[in-house]
Amino acid sequence: MVSRVNICMNVCEKITEIRALDNGDGTFSIQVDSPCPNVREFARTLEVLTMDDLTDKTSSRVLDRMRTTKMSANCLVPAGILSAAWVEAGLIARSRALGKGSNEVRFLE
Repeated sequence: MVSRVNICMNVCEKITEIRALDNGDGTFSIQVDSPCPNVREFARTLEVLTMDDLTDKTSSRVLDRMRTTKMSANCLVPAGILSAAWVEAGLIARSRALGKGSNEVRFLE
């Protein structure tokens, strides 16, 4: 089953859809649809992720890519990729993720 998340970056008015699929061999196919050129550049080499990419912060290609591309440091797309893949990997229960609906960053006065 495909796990899908939307990242709504209201400060830049861009919405990105991320889909993750368990390939059954310990890897996860990732598809990122975004109007943002920086997000598209970021996601370009992350079409297939391993469990290490999801769980090992020191060797994760997701986190490494964030450091080496033009993506803004506050962009939530990397967290969205990890979240979708975590659901697909069973690291977050699908029922829990769907039941909670979203994680949020709220700007306060």
